[in-house]
Amino acid sequence: MRPSSGALVVRATWFAAAVSVGTALLSAEAAAEPYLAVRTGFKCSMCHVNPTGAGMRNAFGTAWARSELPRRIVGADAEDGAWTSEVNRWLAVGGNVRSGLAYVDTPGRDEEAEFGISRANLYAALRAIPGLLTVYVDEQVAPGGATAREAYALLTPSNGRFTVKAGKFFLPYGLRLEDDSAFIRQITGINMDTPDHGVELGLELPRWSTQLAVTNGTAGGGDDDTNKQTSLKAAFVNRLWRIGASYSYNGAALGDREMQGLYGGLRTGPISWLAEVDFITDDTPAGERETYVSLLEGNWRAAHGHNLKLSYEYFDPADDVDEDERERYSLVWEAAPMQMLQARFGIRIYNGVPQEPASDRDEVFAELHLFF
Repeated sequence: MRPSSGALVVRATWFAAAVSVGTALLSAEAAAEPYLAVRTGFKCSMCHVNPTGAGMRNAFGTAWARSELPRRIVGADAEDGAWTSEVNRWLAVGGNVRSGLAYVDTPGRDEEAEFGISRANLYAALRAIPGLLTVYVDEQVAPGGATAREAYALLTPSNGRFTVKAGKFFLPYGLRLEDDSAFIRQITGINMDTPDHGVELGLELPRWSTQLAVTNGTAGGGDDDTNKQTSLKAAFVNRLWRIGASYSYNGAALGDREMQGLYGGLRTGPISWLAEVDFITDDTPAGERETYVSLLEGNWRAAHGHNLKLSYEYFDPADDVDEDERERYSLVWEAAPMQMLQARFGIRIYNGVPQEPASDRDEVFAELHLFF
């Protein structure tokens, strides 16, 4: 990349992020993707068992995804006993399966094309005391061996106004994108592949959602010291826009990491915008390193059951090093022809540095997503 271009990109991304969260007067459908929350004006807890989003949908989220996402409803309707995830008052179950074909073209290497399962998960929520105490499990069954992504006890006193979570869970930080390969999820190290053990306190008000977590700071691995990671996330949610801030500090023997971020969303007619910027400071044996990463994404509801996603990402690995910046452009078409089924077709173009061929690759993918 050209150094002058990198400076312009930083300014442009900051401007776009500010516009997306600060122009609510310009201008009103939920599942795991944050853009759907922006489109509806919902908070994550409206549709998910987990108050911070992702994973199993609650009865409302399942009903909404079944009735509002698809192009058309086929088979039994609600009066005939449509699936709601509810087995009975005490137990709810669900799942997600994503499989497809991925093609990768990396400079200087042979092209690759592979069929596979990108993710398969089963969920269960046992309501030991309905409305107060839930035991929740999110089990990944593929690819690879079975592993618990999340497993925790959840207390929700005062009709869910307060939340207390203890066990293994995703850390509260930034936008919880479905795409874990996004720069803001990979570089921060907080994504759906790095849940951790600890406790989380939350406060859910009509327009506010706030969580504070204290965890081992080992991304689910063993912990042999007294250092812990603190993660904080707070968001104000409006019908047309939302704005949030994140903070994380992880004290580690090999070096501390501090992260600060802003994120937001805005709905302008049929387009739902997302933006996030993060600044990361790492203490390394070679000294302090500052990293900047950002995302700007637009989702256009082209027609009922169809979404066109266009995103731009920027990553500067070291603020004091020139010509090491990376960019990623994504264009993804999402189509839901019927309830509980979604097809995705996309292309991602990486613009990196010549000395790292993998940072300069092109990807094309097709995916089927079944959820219940």
